[in-house]
Amino acid sequence: MTMLSPFPAPFAPTLLWNARLLMIERATDDAKACAQWYSQLLGDPVIRLAPDVWQVRGTDRWMLFRTGAKKTVPLIAFAFQTHDQWASYRTHLKLIELALHPVAPELQALFGEATFAVRDPDNRTVLFCVAPSATESTAPSLPDGDPLTITGTSAPAEPRTARMQHFVCASMQTDAMLEFYRDVLGFMESDRVVDTDGDLSSAFVRSDAEHHSFAVFRAPHTGPDHQAYELPNWNAIRDWADHCGDLEIPLWWGPGRHGVGNNLFFMIEDPDGYKVEFSTELEIMTPDQAYREWPHGPRALNLWGNAWMRS
Repeated sequence: MTMLSPFPAPFAPTLLWNARLLMIERATDDAKACAQWYSQLLGDPVIRLAPDVWQVRGTDRWMLFRTGAKKTVPLIAFAFQTHDQWASYRTHLKLIELALHPVAPELQALFGEATFAVRDPDNRTVLFCVAPSATESTAPSLPDGDPLTITGTSAPAEPRTARMQHFVCASMQTDAMLEFYRDVLGFMESDRVVDTDGDLSSAFVRSDAEHHSFAVFRAPHTGPDHQAYELPNWNAIRDWADHCGDLEIPLWWGPGRHGVGNNLFFMIEDPDGYKVEFSTELEIMTPDQAYREWPHGPRALNLWGNAWMRS
């Protein structure tokens, strides 16, 4: 793959810094049913945005669901804190002649005109928008839409805190993916995991002070790995695990502590077998902090015990 010119080093942090992951789009066999499952998990309402597009939206965490290839994530969205920063970033990408792609009408309606998208080497859409106001209400459904009523234990008395924090993918081209996110989009590399021969097993990049907002793992296939929600503290890990227990959703991995990122975590699976992580105390880094290198092995993934080894 021929790479475009990288960001000039002095400007990378100011162009992308403090852009945060806001939204994940999931494709699945039954978009409505999958949306209802996440609504029950998160306690956020379900709204129909298009004939077969459903939204589950809470504070600092948005998800879209549409019918498509099961257990896939065709789009992720990052939000800038101001329109000026979004515009400067868009101008830079146009100057380096990175192709910008139009977004679907329902996404344009959701985010407004301050929206554009690019495609990464695995053909995933990466959307950039401006963060919505904290007081902005949930987007309305279509005129003929039918917001769903959350039932049972899905709606807590107070919303549970869990901010959309990072997305991780599986790829057969980890080097190309790292080069694109780091050298073209301007993410900062935090850590990499390498084999004894120096081949790249995984890479973690950040767009703000938190250790990673995106990561890529080497795998024999291309697709999503997991998405993660950041919690305020260790007690919240307990409370969310109790909530999953109430919903009879078993913990799939953890609790544990990742070596890379040093965060406490546990993971569950949604009905498609797609992994969802709840995490806290992710490492904080400065814009100019250099990446570290880990040997490929279980301790990079879990300092407390067993590890999910992708390759």
